[in-house]
Amino acid sequence: MGFPSVCYTVILPRPVALVVHLLDRIKLAVSMALYCLGLASSHEDHFLFPSPAPPIPPSAVKTRLPVVRFSRFRNTSIHGRDAVCSVCLGALEARHEVRELGNCSHAFHKGCIDKWVDVGQVTCPLCRAQLLPEEREEDAVAAD
Repeated sequence: MGFPSVCYTVILPRPVALVVHLLDRIKLAVSMALYCLGLASSHEDHFLFPSPAPPIPPSAVKTRLPVVRFSRFRNTSIHGRDAVCSVCLGALEARHEVRELGNCSHAFHKGCIDKWVDVGQVTCPLCRAQLLPEEREEDAVAAD
């Protein structure tokens, strides 16, 4: 059995192939000339080094992460065990204020995660998930 070894190709007439090849070389030469003169950027630079998304200010991150008492925290599976803040390694008690992270169910003292965000971190200290869920396009358009 096995697969048939058939190769399907499109055969262009030789003059057409030469014209296409010549046009490609002309385009390359013009692009290189413009790049050397500083009038155009290299197209490859955009693919190799995409511009990073602008950083979210720490105040905006903190605003979007709700503060709740640990006793009301939505992840009740950790209430049976001794809950610990992974940042300060202190116990999380029912009266403590914690921040609910947007993408994972980890809890941290409000002050601990605020310091974490203030130094520019945007991921969970424990699992490295993004602190905030990705904005959908409709939400971004509605915010504008």
